[in-house]
Amino acid sequence: MKLNHFFSILLFFVIYTSNGQTTDCTLGIGGKDTETIIEVFQLSEEQLVQMEGWIKELKKSNEGIQEQIDDLLEKHPQSNPEELETLAQKFKPLRAQILSNSKKCDQKLLGIFNENQYRRYISLCGEALRKPLVGISAEEIKIPE
Repeated sequence: MKLNHFFSILLFFVIYTSNGQTTDCTLGIGGKDTETIIEVFQLSEEQLVQMEGWIKELKKSNEGIQEQIDDLLEKHPQSNPEELETLAQKFKPLRAQILSNSKKCDQKLLGIFNENQYRRYISLCGEALRKPLVGISAEEIKIPE
């Protein structure tokens, strides 16, 4: 691995973990915890179908953003701290877009939770010291493509 590449990865890790971490209680549907979400909230078949559709929508909308990130990492100079800082500044809005898309999907799922599921979500957020999101209907918000 090139030394420059190592430093750019390190820089992104530092920015990702220290730059204004959200206190929102996100679910992260479409990520590695999707099965846990299904089990913890005992999603119905109808909820599963809707969630799967939103996951596909999320992946499609994030594909273009990920391509931009890959292109940025491949083509942007990374030979000194100033170039790495510029790279990080260009990365921030792309990362923010992905996080925003994910949050919107979480809110859609919360919007179809029944009362017991939502109460469980509120309780888990409290245990994690996170701020619960408000559920929305799928019609209220569309993830940009």
